[in-house]
Amino acid sequence: MIDIKLSYRLNEVLATALRFSEGRSRIVDVGSDHGHLAAVALSEYGYKTALLTDIHEDPARKSRTLMKDMGFEDRSEVICTDGLEGAELLYGDSVVMAGLGGNNMVDIITRASKVTDQELLKSVTFILQPQKSIEILRSFLCSNGFTIKDESVICERGIYYPIVAASYTGEDTKLSLYEKYYGPVLISKYEGGEDSVKEY
Repeated sequence: MIDIKLSYRLNEVLATALRFSEGRSRIVDVGSDHGHLAAVALSEYGYKTALLTDIHEDPARKSRTLMKDMGFEDRSEVICTDGLEGAELLYGDSVVMAGLGGNNMVDIITRASKVTDQELLKSVTFILQPQKSIEILRSFLCSNGFTIKDESVICERGIYYPIVAASYTGEDTKLSLYEKYYGPVLISKYEGGEDSVKEY
């Protein structure tokens, strides 16, 4: 088995997915790059299957090669596509988007939501680690029927990365400007004295 070491950031993203993935049926890695996160999810954390997407053919090809080399060809699918275009979400999916921009995530979730049954969508957890525009992403989620289930923040190489876990409930909520930028859950953790959030 190939030994893969995830960055601290991706380890925390995967750890968040694990907390909200009771059945660990399928992990969906959008913008999967070389496929490392999905490979670790399959090899070490008991996910049954994985779907990997990337908009560029070269990373998608590298992901296919990695899945084959690790013996996961029959448990994985790699698609070269924009976000989730042409990919069908399944009941209980853990959808990871890490390293994309917040606006890009909004676009991907919007398009996927339009072609997914609402009851199925309620079973899907989105684990989102945007590189920018976190306030736009939070605002979109809460005004389009999604609930922020958890938030965390990690520091890697001097840069703070917020991680948001969200799911669809069909109920819209409004965030204050403060909540859009700092996150309703992170604010609660800050008020509770959580050290990593206080530093952030």
